Amino acid sequence: MASTSGEGDVQGHNLVVKTGRNPSEWKKNTAKRKRNININAFEVVLRLPQSESFCLRQITVYLAKRDYIDHATHVDPIEGVLSLDPNYVQSRNVYVQIVLQFRFGREDDESMGYSFLKTLYIGNTRVYPPVSEITPTEIQRNLMAKLGNFAFAFSIDFPTLASPSYTLQQGWEDMGALMGIEYELMAYVGANESDIHKRSTSRLAVRRLVECPKALYQMAPPRSSLSKTFFTCSGALCIRAGLPAPVFRPDDEVPVSIVIRNQTSREVKRVKVKLVQQAQVPMFSLKEVKEQTLIKTDEPIALAPGASLERTFTLMVTAPARQKHGEVFLQTKKTAEDPDVLAPSTILNPSVDIADIFGIHVNYVVRVKAVFGALTGDAVLDLPFTLAIER
Repeated sequence: MASTSGEGDVQGHNLVVKTGRNPSEWKKNTAKRKRNININAFEVVLRLPQSESFCLRQITVYLAKRDYIDHATHVDPIEGVLSLDPNYVQSRNVYVQIVLQFRFGREDDESMGYSFLKTLYIGNTRVYPPVSEITPTEIQRNLMAKLGNFAFAFSIDFPTLASPSYTLQQGWEDMGALMGIEYELMAYVGANESDIHKRSTSRLAVRRLVECPKALYQMAPPRSSLSKTFFTCSGALCIRAGLPAPVFRPDDEVPVSIVIRNQTSREVKRVKVKLVQQAQVPMFSLKEVKEQTLIKTDEPIALAPGASLERTFTLMVTAPARQKHGEVFLQTKKTAEDPDVLAPSTILNPSVDIADIFGIHVNYVVRVKAVFGALTGDAVLDLPFTLAIER
């Protein structure tokens, strides 16, 4: 039995025991105060390193983490422990579920009562009274042993057809919520699943992050070529471009090797190389793709007819500086003080059709453009690659 001398260590966790007030010392006119203070002689507070918890009066949910990895083939489930006071719950039930909020437009643009927000409630699970037994993990077993008889383990899965946690970069003139997709774990007390009241509900934001499969790192580096003819001149322009690797991470340097052979009768005036983020909402349209240039280089080359050019351009994969309005998708932040990190590439399960995805699909390309002039036109070559993040 724990003593009242101070702090001790129980199975690797700190256990703090505090001495409470004697109820006989309280005044009779403090009935309201009694409802808000634990009147037990001892109050046990459990401190768990690297854990998250959120509390609704006498209901507390403990999570080991707030970031869950999407492995393309599966997503890590949300596993936690719910502790409750039976005197508060009484004959009601306690549920947990995932709340998916997809905002497909800016809150500032909403008018006439129209909302750009879609909310889905997924995976409703009754934790108390328990309907079925689950096999708890080691962390869940340790928590349940310390929290007592009214602590229950639960596990809930992310939706398969939803995209990772993305949000638009905040611009300096953006006031309301921006386009993006966010996840929350919600716990509530009610007579049934539909008996949800704000006063009996508590939420905690969680993130669904993409992990790049190892198989993508082992793929061949991106290579592509283009041969294009023009109506206003004879011959063809040939472009070859390549990257040294198929996968890059934020703040990596991307060397782009290009070879241009001008077999036309006109001079190539410039070459442009830029890094482009492509985003789309498949549930609305597969043809509409929003493109945003992250970084670019523009160099005059004056490549004469019959001449060739071989050069390497280096681009940095990094989030751009904030603009008047956000246009670039980022990985959802935990706090507003976190640095901007580009949204990783969306990696789909091979069995999932992109048209069935609920949310936002993001990918990246390196675009090489050879410019002749206003009358002739341009030759454009795209090199797709995968942007991955550190776990």
